[in-house]
Amino acid sequence: VIVQAVRGHLKKDSQNRTLLKTLAELYTYDKNYSSALEIYLTLRHKDAFQLIHKHNLFSSIKDKIVLLMDFDSEIKKVVEELEDRPELQHVYLHKLFRRDHRKGQRYHEKQISLYAEYDRPNLLPFLRDSIHCPLEKALEICQQRNFVEETVYLLSRMGNSRSALKMITQELQDVDKAIEFAKEQDDGELWEDLILYSIDKPPFITGLLNNIGTHVDPILLIHRIKEGMEIPNLRDSLVKILQDYNLQILLREGCKKILVADSLSLLKKMHRTQMKGVLVDEENICESCLSPVLPSDAAKPFSVVVFHCRHMFHKECLPVPSMSSPAQFCNICSAKHRGPGSAILEMKK
Repeated sequence: VIVQAVRGHLKKDSQNRTLLKTLAELYTYDKNYSSALEIYLTLRHKDAFQLIHKHNLFSSIKDKIVLLMDFDSEIKKVVEELEDRPELQHVYLHKLFRRDHRKGQRYHEKQISLYAEYDRPNLLPFLRDSIHCPLEKALEICQQRNFVEETVYLLSRMGNSRSALKMITQELQDVDKAIEFAKEQDDGELWEDLILYSIDKPPFITGLLNNIGTHVDPILLIHRIKEGMEIPNLRDSLVKILQDYNLQILLREGCKKILVADSLSLLKKMHRTQMKGVLVDEENICESCLSPVLPSDAAKPFSVVVFHCRHMFHKECLPVPSMSSPAQFCNICSAKHRGPGSAILEMKK
């Protein structure tokens, strides 16, 4: 009756903490611990874990782990309280990691063992997403448990790509995965290792012939095939190599045509720009002596050199061309390594 009365008041004021705490205590008195725990977790009440331990409610909190996420400032406390139930500790830390990779980062090393023990399918995604996970520790655990895919990833991430490829070929014996790994690493030495390993294994040779064309010259592989070796679907593989090669030729020719057309278009544009006239008046100055390029006396003879960069000089202010350097260049742009080209106009009078 009392419980019903309190619930009736909560319908009018559902956020009243006093009423919620009272209802939780009534549920506890009635031994309805699951309902009491849910209220305590919602309130983030300090008695929540006391209730869990006192009445062994660990099985009840598995579906209420999300409520523990709200104990943001008490992550350490939650982890410590769940120390005796590592499977629940894992569920909590996993959901915490999914919500925010930065929260609980101090527990990432601990999570490696938890994932390995209780949730291997999520171990590899965790290793990929965590930047606080100690790679050496993770590698040690994965090698102890013979987790090949995880070990391959860790070896690759630590820069030991050749050992990773060796595991794929020898442990997994998966030619497609080995080829995909070599493509991702884009390392010529890895392709060489893969060819050496595959040369006496017909299924591997077939896989390489079907996929190697765009990354390594297939002739390097074909020349190493032993005479008399039977290779499955060899004819189809060779046809595919020729088709891929023809496609590459077509793509290169197409790219060459586009490049030539663009170069010609830009050359014409540059030529039109350079053919335009340049206005020279009494406001322009010589970039060398800083005096006006045009004399104040219009009757006085003068000689002005204008470059493509639009810098102007009196001809006598420029170095005299020599046998080794017959062309004239803008002193300013040459000093700045802009490569302005030769003069476009010389005005004389």
